[in-house]
Amino acid sequence: MTATQSSAGLRASANPTTSGLAVAGGALIAVQARVNGELGDRLRDGIGAAALSFLGGLLVLTVLVVLSPGIRRGLRQLTAAVRGGQLPRWYLVAGAFGASLALAQSTTALVIGIAVFTVAAIAGQTLSGLLVDGVGFAGGIRQRPDRQRSVGAALVLVAAVIAAAPEFDGTASPARAVLPALAPLAAGFLLGFQLAMNGAMRKAAGSPLAVTWLSFLVGAAFLSLIWAATSLSVGTDTAALPSNWWLYLGGPCGVVFVALSAVLVQRIGLLLLAMGTIGGQLIGSIALDVAAPTGADGLSPWTVLGAAMTLAAVVIATRRASPRTAASPCSPESPPSGPKSAPSSSRP
Repeated sequence: MTATQSSAGLRASANPTTSGLAVAGGALIAVQARVNGELGDRLRDGIGAAALSFLGGLLVLTVLVVLSPGIRRGLRQLTAAVRGGQLPRWYLVAGAFGASLALAQSTTALVIGIAVFTVAAIAGQTLSGLLVDGVGFAGGIRQRPDRQRSVGAALVLVAAVIAAAPEFDGTASPARAVLPALAPLAAGFLLGFQLAMNGAMRKAAGSPLAVTWLSFLVGAAFLSLIWAATSLSVGTDTAALPSNWWLYLGGPCGVVFVALSAVLVQRIGLLLLAMGTIGGQLIGSIALDVAAPTGADGLSPWTVLGAAMTLAAVVIATRRASPRTAASPCSPESPPSGPKSAPSSSRP
């Protein structure tokens, strides 16, 4: 398959259904963030809340692994692919990349503010989307950053700044925020690579839930080790586990998102997946602020504007090229021109 054909295949798969699923996955992440944030407040321990979220997702997935022969078969196929050299061994620890974003949120968001954290994480995801798609990392369809995708990526960054604008008043000074902001920037950047690697592993395993189980296993182990090391070194004032069942829905929300993204990343590319996810996060945040507001200020019109701009960016980036551009006379894909044969006559 040529590079041009790969690009065309990617464009053909970026339809309203796949884009809508990416947005839906982002909305789940907004729910997860709200639930995990509340759990962290109740526990007085953000790292512990992130670890418990991953452990909850791992518990749900382990039950599914026990009950589903298809998931177990997928794990065996994934192991065979790694042993056979079809996949690098370090792909297996991709779950730690996603866990690093949860760790950054629990450690740096309080220092630099939610606004700076959000913009930095979105910038990292957008940059990794451009890079991963540009080089075809992890066997993905190679998609160079053309004008539409570049404009869409830039619009997403502008939308993130606008959506976070009301919160910039409470952030740290620029000098104090630069170095801590590198943590969410790097975590968002690594998250993009994790999603690409998950897509490659899903292709080898034939089961998105098998890859999701592995991601949660690695992520839960990573965060649990950090949690234990922090507790032993500086102590902890963690409160008792709350009894509200909905505070433990963060893990299942993450399970659905990781499994969904493992399928979508091979169909629409990482950049469009990231952009749709960001739009879904903003829309989900708006819905939560309306249905269950937590602050005294209520819903900000800047957040609504940012969400609308993000969705516009997705539309721009997924728009097909015009027929004249796609089938220009100089294009190698154009059918060869030649003299037309004279029509045969049926008369004797």
